[in-house]
Amino acid sequence: MGTRPHPYRALEIALVTGRRKKGKSRWFFVLVGLVIVALAGFFALPWLLIAQAELTHADVILHLHMDAHADADAYVAQLYKQGHAREIVCVSAQAACDVYPADDAARHLIALGVPREDVSTLHLPIRDCMAESMLHMAGYVKAQGWHSALLVVNPIGSRSRRRLVRRYFGQTGISAAVTYSPRDRQAFVHQWWRTHAPAQRMIAAAMHSVLDWLYPQCR
Repeated sequence: MGTRPHPYRALEIALVTGRRKKGKSRWFFVLVGLVIVALAGFFALPWLLIAQAELTHADVILHLHMDAHADADAYVAQLYKQGHAREIVCVSAQAACDVYPADDAARHLIALGVPREDVSTLHLPIRDCMAESMLHMAGYVKAQGWHSALLVVNPIGSRSRRRLVRRYFGQTGISAAVTYSPRDRQAFVHQWWRTHAPAQRMIAAAMHSVLDWLYPQCR
């Protein structure tokens, strides 16, 4: 005949088994909670990354959104024709050897009807982050004698761009605002997760924003 476990031993086994089950249940709910938080953060990315556009009149338009698939060039030309500024500066760093996207954007603006004499380019040195480039741009605007600037940016990341603009342009006494093409914004707020390219860009912008916060010179 088999020996029956001692009553206290049986109780101990039951308690250990119960603790293990509770431990597994606790970790299961923690995992479910993390998944829910991750999904909520994912779908909240447009709200977290895209600021409200600030449309105003200024001495100069700084065109920063260089993308052949974007509506930014046409939008900048529209702003100029509507009288929001009398000067346009296309701004970019080097994309390849002696290749600056700002040069192509300037040529496109001229083709769209903006007078050649009102379009110029600013070639930025390659920097680690946008904050360092903002400081360079603010110094350039001040050196030209302009007192206000309207920056046309990629809607993704416009919230962090606006924060940097207010900080670095404000330090030089320049009044600055941030805007973007409504058509470009639409691509990132209406079922953006269904298409690979918008989702990839949104996630990349979120990662860049997080990394910038880790380094004092990039905040």
